Amino acid sequence: MRVDVVESKQNCWEFFNCGRSRHAPNQDGSYCPVSLIAAYDGINGGRDAGRACWNIEGTFCSVSSCGDPNDKLGTFQYKKSHCQKCVFKAQVQQEEGDAFLEKKRYC
Repeated sequence: MRVDVVESKQNCWEFFNCGRSRHAPNQDGSYCPVSLIAAYDGINGGRDAGRACWNIEGTFCSVSSCGDPNDKLGTFQYKKSHCQKCVFKAQVQQEEGDAFLEKKRYC
């Protein structure tokens, strides 16, 4: 079941103008896993994992403005420290307030 997404909330690929999303208007190469994980759809009001990207390993952070070119695979080791300082994550936290989900909760 898809949760309705508020269109004014940006997903990570929109915020960072990343062309690696399957939803990006100008796709650039292989898809980032953030845009392929439907299980996260609706989390923090995002599409797929677009507003929970800090939970997804194998992202293309290294090719977006948020990433480090030395982190080729979006590893959890890198994300654990880097994403805590991320301006996009801070924006999502601020927009969601008490409803912010750090991680997906499973039933």
